[in-house]
Amino acid sequence: MRQPRAVSLTARREIRERLRSRAFLASVAVQVAIVLAIVVISALTADDGTTYDVGIESVNAPIVEILEDEAPTGVSVDVQRVPDPAEGRREVEDGTLDAGLFDGRIVVSSGTESELITLIQSAAAQLGTRQELAAAGLGAGEIERAIDPPVPEVETVGDDTGSAEGLAFIGSLLLYLAILGFGFIVTTGVVEEKGSRVVELILATIRPTELLTGKIVGIGLLGLLQLAVTAGVGIAAALISGQIELPSSTAETTVLVLVYFVLGYAFYACAFAVAGAIVSRQEDVGSVTTPLTIILVAGYLASFGVSDDPGGTLATVLTLFPPTAPLVVPARAAVDGLPAGELAASLVLMVAGTAALIWLAARIYERAILMTGRPLKLREALRLARSPD
Repeated sequence: MRQPRAVSLTARREIRERLRSRAFLASVAVQVAIVLAIVVISALTADDGTTYDVGIESVNAPIVEILEDEAPTGVSVDVQRVPDPAEGRREVEDGTLDAGLFDGRIVVSSGTESELITLIQSAAAQLGTRQELAAAGLGAGEIERAIDPPVPEVETVGDDTGSAEGLAFIGSLLLYLAILGFGFIVTTGVVEEKGSRVVELILATIRPTELLTGKIVGIGLLGLLQLAVTAGVGIAAALISGQIELPSSTAETTVLVLVYFVLGYAFYACAFAVAGAIVSRQEDVGSVTTPLTIILVAGYLASFGVSDDPGGTLATVLTLFPPTAPLVVPARAAVDGLPAGELAASLVLMVAGTAALIWLAARIYERAILMTGRPLKLREALRLARSPD
């Protein structure tokens, strides 16, 4: 059988079997649920701002509009009219009101935020100024221009850092879940075939390297599908809930997430395939995949620090280190902290590292796939790779 056809048939077999698997469908549902839960929890725990309850006498009614207009971003004022100043003072004292303006005095309880006191003082002063200007004969328009003169417009440049960091978090999370999840699928699939002796029948018609390539390609295509579904749901939910606004780096980050998923998946899938080839029982999978899991977890955790300091030494080192680059590069790109030179170097090293690992994995896989018994040690596996054909 010709190599392209063998690889294609193996890939299609993997896709067909996984799509029929309830475990795979459940894993997709779980990942989508995790992303949705993160978005929902973030929305529920987000700071909706501060609301102050302020009581005033009817004579101070004109101050209501001023208080509402002068309140800073994230602060709202709920003004209540209190006919009796004595009753208003009691409501401030018992905490029903945060503050009050009675008999020309600002009444507050002990520990009242200075922000609220300053706001009421400013509004009262502005009201007094308006009244004095009106008494001097100025019209409404002249008073408004005197109180609120034109100010220069504000032009915002650069991205919203908060939104960019949110996009970086989502990108790193999805890459981590996808690479780790599908890496384990590769390992368990290899061990299942090896333990059931199905692999002996398969290798009677195709070569081990063709089986390895087809398995990685098929599972990788499913990984891209799952990544697209999860990312689409997560970003849509975040946009609907107002948790993020897509920064200008969105397109670049999306492309890098896809590129580094392909490279990162190819890199780790080969390693996970080797892990499956050197054991014969599912019980041994955990021990041989633990080092790979640790590296992935470390790279994922490092991506948080990289988002805070995208130009630091640690960010540069992790960008150039192939095992951590898939999780770090998209995070740096999202916050616009990735120089073009470092990106190019990272891609070159990532491609070179992946190619070297594919060659090594193919040799170990080809020689170890039919071995049964105890798990092979790393030294023994490397010795197999060096052995002549």
